[in-house]
Amino acid sequence: MPDQSLPPGIFIAGTDTNVGKTVVTAALGLALQQTGARVGIMKPVETGFTPDKPDSDVQRLRKFFAPYRNVDVRNVYSLPQPVAPLEAARSAQQAIDVDAILNACGIFAVHYHYMLVEGAGGILVPLTETHDVRDLIRLLGLPCLIVARTGLGSINHTRLTLMGLREAGIPILGILLNHTGITPKEQQASTVKLLRELSDAPVLGPFPFQPHLNSQWDSGVRTLANHSTIREVARMVQESN
Repeated sequence: MPDQSLPPGIFIAGTDTNVGKTVVTAALGLALQQTGARVGIMKPVETGFTPDKPDSDVQRLRKFFAPYRNVDVRNVYSLPQPVAPLEAARSAQQAIDVDAILNACGIFAVHYHYMLVEGAGGILVPLTETHDVRDLIRLLGLPCLIVARTGLGSINHTRLTLMGLREAGIPILGILLNHTGITPKEQQASTVKLLRELSDAPVLGPFPFQPHLNSQWDSGVRTLANHSTIREVARMVQESN
């Protein structure tokens, strides 16, 4: 059952891996803390993690927010194999416990005004033999922000994600579009136009393509935190709960 102790917040899910969930999480966390709020950021499960890998999602978030007293970043499972969580846990001879994630989120959340929970891959990625990311979103009881690409294939991936969330009764805050690569302008425009036409959720963005984001991640996050779209999402988070 949903954890009723969670404060206002959202679950940040992607239509796929590498669509920009972490940079959106960081930018949104920065925008919310700039209002004076205390923000808890949780990445329950990360795969492809090793202690000496400085650019893992959790490591990047922790390093970026280290100077901010009103933001904290937590993680429950860090698994070395860069595969789906279920298989990564098996490879590490571990078992992901969804109840443990829910309890960790509940204990962590009591200290913060807002909770941002970032998923792993898409919503049907398996965490255990019986639970996937969508189940976790439902059990947490948080509305969902979908991060999607503007490139070819995004219409299908985004509509399937919407369908899956609707079937589970999960409230959808909106769809945030992100330019993740160099895509022909006509293709980008077509994707944005059709998603706005065919989606029953707000379509936000798109963010501009940042070719140097990996090497200049901190400055890229700060730029996005001041983007009108992130400011709008922050307002929606504040008003949605």
